[in-house]
Amino acid sequence: MFQKKFLAKNATKNHAPRLHSEQPTANSQQPIANSQNLIATFSLKTSFPLPDVTIKQVSTPRQVEQPLYANSFWQMNQQAFAMQVQGVGSFYACNGNEVEIAPEPTATEASIALYLNGSVYGAILHQRGILPLHGSCFALQGVGVMLCGESGAGKSSLTAAFCLDGAEFLTDDVTPLQLREGVPMILPRSDRIKLWHDSLAQLEKDEHGLTPIWEGETKYYYPMQPSTKAEFPLHQVYVIQIGETDELASAPLSGIEAFTALRNEIYRWEYLPAMPDSEKRYLQQLLELAKTVKVTQVTRPQQIGVFEMKKHLTTLITKELKTNK
Repeated sequence: MFQKKFLAKNATKNHAPRLHSEQPTANSQQPIANSQNLIATFSLKTSFPLPDVTIKQVSTPRQVEQPLYANSFWQMNQQAFAMQVQGVGSFYACNGNEVEIAPEPTATEASIALYLNGSVYGAILHQRGILPLHGSCFALQGVGVMLCGESGAGKSSLTAAFCLDGAEFLTDDVTPLQLREGVPMILPRSDRIKLWHDSLAQLEKDEHGLTPIWEGETKYYYPMQPSTKAEFPLHQVYVIQIGETDELASAPLSGIEAFTALRNEIYRWEYLPAMPDSEKRYLQQLLELAKTVKVTQVTRPQQIGVFEMKKHLTTLITKELKTNK
């Protein structure tokens, strides 16, 4: 159902992409002193967003039996997922609640954590049938807001700007959603946000003492106060794109446009051809989501400050609040 659209949208991408935030840099790899003690030395269990998932270190992880999709990087079906990352290790996830990791000697704690909390986390959510969107969320004046868009659009830096100004932090980069009696609910599962050096500078925050996502990287984990709520309703979605323009522009989306915009933001959409049950479930959820939330496309210039963007979004959010009163 989704495959043709996604392949068209991502025609220039490798079918098994390794995102920038998941690419080890050969010159920056500092191997774990003893990879056999990885679980003991690094709190993988506590860092994983879902506490009810069993995580084990093994010498050789299980393989996916009868994969519906397979290449040299990923193999998967509806209930099992495997991934092999050169210089990092092999991962296996199944049934939405089990993970096995076999780190390579050159693996770092940071590299294991990044793949575990990215691609593996996405696989677990898909196995559970929980819709993951590639977006960051916060709550402002009781309104659940999601910021979506391609990497570099400003999702994380804008979310940080709002939360440092009093908004409630909910998620960063990956947002799990579930429908409760037709109401889309955000599942807050984050206690940190990934920010580049220049974003930290704009927010007047020093990277000193922060943990880089890779050794030698200029992107860092910035700690955030996690939400105490088990779930929070989603009201507004802003899809941010970078355009050939000198000015900010916004346009409301509805109907098929809203549905398509939301569909294009599914996190790890590449898994869906191998997960037909999840794909079918998401179709119904996205149709409902497109009807119940306000979706707006925001086009921004290539160069624009975080606070100028925040001011524009604040105007849109509060305008929608007044409209619905």
